[in-house]
Amino acid sequence: MPAEQQSAARMCASCPKMCRSACPTQAVTHNERHQPWGHARQVVAALREDEGFVDPELVDGVYACATCSACTPPCHVDGVETPDLVWAARAAVHRAGATPAAGLESVRQARAGMVPSPDGAAEMWTDPAATLGRLRAMATPGADVLLFPGCGALGRRPEAVLAAGRALRALGVAFDVAVEHRCCGMPALTFGDEAETTQLLSRLLATLGAAHPGQRVVVQSPSCAWMLGVRARQLGHDTPDVEPLVATLARALAEHAADPREHEARRVSYHDPCYLARHQDVREQPRAALAAAGYTVTELRGRGDTTQCSGQGGGLPLTHPDLAAGYLRLLASQVGAAGVDEVVTGCASCAAALRGAGVPAVELAEAVAAALGAEEDEPR
Repeated sequence: MPAEQQSAARMCASCPKMCRSACPTQAVTHNERHQPWGHARQVVAALREDEGFVDPELVDGVYACATCSACTPPCHVDGVETPDLVWAARAAVHRAGATPAAGLESVRQARAGMVPSPDGAAEMWTDPAATLGRLRAMATPGADVLLFPGCGALGRRPEAVLAAGRALRALGVAFDVAVEHRCCGMPALTFGDEAETTQLLSRLLATLGAAHPGQRVVVQSPSCAWMLGVRARQLGHDTPDVEPLVATLARALAEHAADPREHEARRVSYHDPCYLARHQDVREQPRAALAAAGYTVTELRGRGDTTQCSGQGGGLPLTHPDLAAGYLRLLASQVGAAGVDEVVTGCASCAAALRGAGVPAVELAEAVAAALGAEEDEPR
């Protein structure tokens, strides 16, 4: 592991567990190994052993994390960022040849251009070509905005991708779509494959830069927006102008003259996705977008720094499905307590997971498209 992450692990392992009560994994399992302090102690122990990173308990521990960063706000230790420590530990596991098989398959599918299937599908992976074809039918070649849906939106909730296209068109925002779908490398980062992370990210950035120079890239999936707008720069890549879709919609709605449809004005709760609120500090824009679209927003008990993760990140549904389901139950209980008609979230994967749990939920682009009367799909 890099020296700075070894140091971070030692500091975290010596900490009086300031973040313990914020960790969703700890809240679900009540297992001391399944929270940052426990992870760090396992990493410190592994560093002392020649084959420490193949230990099954360590592998289980470092993958029992959604990298949601709920532990970051209560942690006041300089040099410790738990997601970075988790990714470094997973990279050490990968180098030791102990990556879970589900993770290796996830990276293989991402490399092949496949995306996760919606819940209930017969196959775990699907080709996004059909959804992208319908989205391109709405596009304006050469437009100043390039809409990049990302694997989560394309796979888990393609309806949200098409709604994004309709909402942008209804707001007068012309957009283009890349000629080819490529993964940003988030699955490879998640499962510790550093070489594949660099390769996938570099390939996508080359595609975006070569085919669409000077365009603003608007990214729908929060983790992809973070990967392109934040992590790519941390890794030393030259990146285009990147913006999460929710921010684009908020700005366009603020400038839009037409009133939203009156019958769509109803009370909703907004759920902050981890990779928007905590990883990118995108919090007010989605609420502003919903208000401008005519919705009354009732806050959930957890929001911003304290938002409840849906359990869809960090590879958790693949390596620890029961744990991911526990995260989702915690979020669903907050939605139920709010007593609203619907929950709106800035993450298509979160919306799909909530709907699978019986919670009325849509991704923000779907809510905006409905409020604008842009619900009819383009001709196929």
